[in-house]
Amino acid sequence: MTTPLFIDNLSFAKKQESLSGILNAANCERLTTLLQSNAKSNDKISYRLQGETNSVAQHFLHLAIDANLTTICQRCLNEMTLELPLEFDYMLSDIGDVEVDEGDDFDHLNISQSMDLIALIEDEIITALPIAPMHEISAENSQCALKVASSGEKPNPFAALKGLIKP
Repeated sequence: MTTPLFIDNLSFAKKQESLSGILNAANCERLTTLLQSNAKSNDKISYRLQGETNSVAQHFLHLAIDANLTTICQRCLNEMTLELPLEFDYMLSDIGDVEVDEGDDFDHLNISQSMDLIALIEDEIITALPIAPMHEISAENSQCALKVASSGEKPNPFAALKGLIKP
């Protein structure tokens, strides 16, 4: 399991600090259960967190994640690499301080003196995972394309009953 990384997110944003690192996906317990236990030691998640305070004293965090994860293609049932380049912008606020506007280009994040950055990264990746990851059908991936093409043939479910009919 990955050791939590706690930060004071408001102080981080005010000081316009920056933090980056690389996580091993095999150490992210919740994430590996969704990858059907196929996370390998070479599955890496790189991240970069940047704090910002704008001219009207609003505080923001910008999170960029680049995850390369091993999962199972739901078409051909072979391993596949899932690349997730993700970017998030958060405005820091207390729960009652901000009205949510659907047009905002950022998410709201509660001010916390002990925000677990690793848990936030894992949450965002879990949310971004496709329900059924699949290879893209292409010339390079003929194995998956053949499986899709052959899956169109359906046997007649009543074929076994045909032998029971007496002439």
